[in-house]
Amino acid sequence: MKLGIWCDFGATLEPTQGIGVFVTNLVDALARQPSIESMLLVAKAGEEEKLAPMIPSDANIRVVGNPKPPFIIRKAWKSLRKIERKHLYELFDNKAPDQYERNKRWWASPLVRYLDSWVLREKREWLDSVDLWLLPYVGLDHPFTKPTVVILHDLVTYHFPESVRPDKLAAFQRLVRQVTHQATRVTCMSQFILENDLWKTLTLPKDRTDMIRPAIPKDFSVPQNHQLSSEQTTSVTKLELPEGITPRRYLLYPAGFRTYKNHALLVEVLTKLSQETSEVLSNLQVVFTGISNCPTELSKKIASLGVSDRVHILGKVSRRELESLYRNAYATVVPSLYEQGSFPLMEALQFECPILASDIPSLREQLRSLGSSALYFDPRSDASLVQALRELESDWEQRLRSQLDGFRVMQSRTWDDVASQWSDVFRRTLGEHQSP
Repeated sequence: MKLGIWCDFGATLEPTQGIGVFVTNLVDALARQPSIESMLLVAKAGEEEKLAPMIPSDANIRVVGNPKPPFIIRKAWKSLRKIERKHLYELFDNKAPDQYERNKRWWASPLVRYLDSWVLREKREWLDSVDLWLLPYVGLDHPFTKPTVVILHDLVTYHFPESVRPDKLAAFQRLVRQVTHQATRVTCMSQFILENDLWKTLTLPKDRTDMIRPAIPKDFSVPQNHQLSSEQTTSVTKLELPEGITPRRYLLYPAGFRTYKNHALLVEVLTKLSQETSEVLSNLQVVFTGISNCPTELSKKIASLGVSDRVHILGKVSRRELESLYRNAYATVVPSLYEQGSFPLMEALQFECPILASDIPSLREQLRSLGSSALYFDPRSDASLVQALRELESDWEQRLRSQLDGFRVMQSRTWDDVASQWSDVFRRTLGEHQSP
């Protein structure tokens, strides 16, 4: 099987950030699957080198740049496709997906189809050189002639629309509908997301959907299921922390600033913690990392609460720096309101940092192997988070040991297991596509 993986979504997926972490781990494991003859990775033109860390040295993997047509052509093409999609959505929104699929061809504008062919002409050779395309993100407006497997991570903007302008949200919803209904199969990585987003929200047919859980990311300097030597551990632990950050005196949250990520809770909880009798809890600080800038509203909250000296916003950090932050943190806290799962929770445990997670279905699903050692809190209550931190503080060492015991169960699932399941989906997809 010749597999294509699309990594250009306006910017190239980076192996160290978000979806790029998942893709990097999956590519590495797929390269060992006997059913995968070759892979083609698509980067944004001029950013091909960003995908180099994804490619194992002995793998049959090629990287191509996705060329941009001239601005005027590209703008007209995208605008007309949006207009066409809006009309389709309005006309067939209340029809079954199969009716939508049939009628979209009847409605297709000859001008849009002409521009499709113009835009595709420079990349036709590699577009058609694979048997199947894996699209790691649903927000891609691009025509394909080969079968596609789309990964839908979650529909958080559907459930928390306040962070998106209404017109942009409507346009995104139309795009999601088009991409998922035109895909040969749609996949996700959480049973909760499968049931709540794919089946309930999008009403996708169950026989066109799959759920494949990920494994623990292994893109750090430590291979999966491998322990650092004491010398290596000391080297990383002693890596210099940014000024003002003291080991074991901060809560870490590595996530981009988005409303549903709920960074505000960690800022608000600092005022509650300052009233605690425990010296450890009363002096805790917060460290944020991520590629996006701190929103103005959150900056104002930090200032108004008078906690500016206790909140450290580091921006994007290297993986080695992030590893050091995990190893030196008092705990990693993930207060998200909606997620399909959290790689930072896995990463934190991998580097022996205790975790606290918001009490939402997908995170309980992800952390089920931790059992009673997991610490959950209501993501809308600073008092609930304070109580969870008290539980951790009452026996930090024992809680960490118990969480690591559960984590070892989690480690039994490998990326080779994940890749094997994805390969099964790819084979099934090709079989369905070729069936009359």
